[in-house]
Amino acid sequence: MFHHSNMRLPIKTERWLNRIVVTPRMHGIHHSIVPEETASNWSSGLTVWDWLHGTLRLNVPQDEIVIGVPAYREPEDVELMKVLEMPFMEQRPAWQLPNEGTPVRAISPVAANHLLP
Repeated sequence: MFHHSNMRLPIKTERWLNRIVVTPRMHGIHHSIVPEETASNWSSGLTVWDWLHGTLRLNVPQDEIVIGVPAYREPEDVELMKVLEMPFMEQRPAWQLPNEGTPVRAISPVAANHLLP
């Protein structure tokens, strides 16, 4: 559960710790609305699994991450009755922002294995 917490560690501590353990800042990238970021940092315990599978990505600025499902960004999209109806209705394309296309982020000049604050 640590990797899903809201705990903020000093960046130096987190850079050292995430060499071994998945930290909240590292795993938070996985919950981004940008598809390439969601397809990274899958591990929930040891960072080694993302290293081995080539899915480790740390070079995303934390203040630029938007968490969620692109197609359902508005609070009224996920009201209880609408969520209960969803399995029986046609769904929006999940990776499309309404009327805006697929969310993308410019490629960072920082190495993918360098955790940004």
